[in-house]
Parts: sequence; C-alpha cells; structure tokens
Amino acid sequence: MPTSTVCRVVHNVTKEMLAVLHRIIHFPGPQEMEELGRGFVRLAGHNAFKKAAGAIDGCHIRIRPPGGQQKQCYINRKLFPSIILQGICDSTGKFLDIYVGNPGSVHDALVLRRCPMYKESLYPPNGFFLLGDGGYPCLQHPVTIITPYRQPVAGK
Repeated sequence: MPTSTVCRVVHNVTKEMLAVLHRIIHFPGPQEMEELGRGFVRLAGHNAFKKAAGAIDGCHIRIRPPGGQQKQCYINRKLFPSIILQGICDSTGKFLDIYVGNPGSVHDALVLRRCPMYKESLYPPNGFFLLGDGGYPCLQHPVTIITPYRQPVAGK
C-alpha cells in the first residue's frame, strides 16, 4: 500500500475518533461523584477514599523519534523513545481524561502543569481529590492531588 494512502487513512480515522472522543472520555457530572468515591472505597477497603474522584498517572508510548537534535528529548528514563500519555481513570479503569504528546524525557509533574485539566482547574470538583503516585506533587490548588508520603511515620 502506498505511504500516501496509509497517511490519508490514519488521518481520516484519527479525525473520526476525535469527533466522538468527548462522548467516551469525559469528566463525571456532580450526580456521579458519590458513586465514583464508593468505587474507590471498595477498592481500598477504607472510607477515607470516599472523596476520591480518580487516579492519575502517565505511561510511555513507544515511538519512532524524529531525527536531528530533537531525538534526545524523546528518550525516556527507561532509555527508549516515547511520548507520554497522562490519564485519569475511575475505580473501574475507565478513562475520565487523557492528555497526550509530551516527549518521553518530560517528568510527570511537568506534564501535569501543561495539561488543560490542571491549567483550567477542570477537575476534580471542590471537596474531591485525585490519587497520584510519587511522580506527582501533593496539591490543593489548582487541582487537589493526594500522593503517598515520602517518609511515612510509623503508627503507635
């Protein structure tokens, strides 16, 4: 198959997917927030997660890097070229938001600061929080993210 045909097909399919994306991947409405929290309570086995609105993390998507000087920017910490997909999922693994396109060398915290969800304070609603790993900062504003303690204190 000619390269031009493949490019045209990929472009057309991508365009059609983006046209329906908002119907599949979207933030829950206010009436759905309590159920979302109950899902995290079931997963964690603790009522402290009743205000969890999602889990956020990034993953590396392997790519063929561009040539020239930009190539090095796409090499991630695992030493392969990638772009980063940051996603927010509910307790069942359903995507609520995605942000794609940063080069693999970019840290999760910077990807977060660049995404519209963060810059426009789109999610989670007041009183709710996202669960993040140690690659994210623990934040209250512009979005609330809870991360693990770096130096946990032993309980008595």
